[in-house]
Amino acid sequence: MNKVTHFEIVAIDLKRAMDFYTKVFDWRFEKWEDPDMDMEYWMVMTVPPKTPGAINGGLRKEMGTDTKERTKSVNGFVCTVEVASLDDILKKVEAHGGEILMPKMHMAKVGHFASCLDSEGNVFSIMEPEK
Repeated sequence: MNKVTHFEIVAIDLKRAMDFYTKVFDWRFEKWEDPDMDMEYWMVMTVPPKTPGAINGGLRKEMGTDTKERTKSVNGFVCTVEVASLDDILKKVEAHGGEILMPKMHMAKVGHFASCLDSEGNVFSIMEPEK
């Protein structure tokens, strides 16, 4: 079976996106230094590297209005972040420039779930597992 090994967040304003994810989820960002790469790229550290079963990702600048216009109808992956308290995270989302798209709902045998927009207009979901 093939597994997801990396995710990527696209942002209009890299600093604003880093600020959002740091304040909401306590994620760390490390600049990727590569002289052969002609774009600014940041590694997103959600957990320590090589944590079993978890993935880290990247952050890059949105490529401009022409690309956005060409890709506006393209479907993408929506990442779900597991949290200890959905209510606490939803408050942080709104306090730091995000928006709640689908409010907290219960999913039997799974837990509580909500969908949001980040500061850059990306959709993501949050889940507090059933205890």
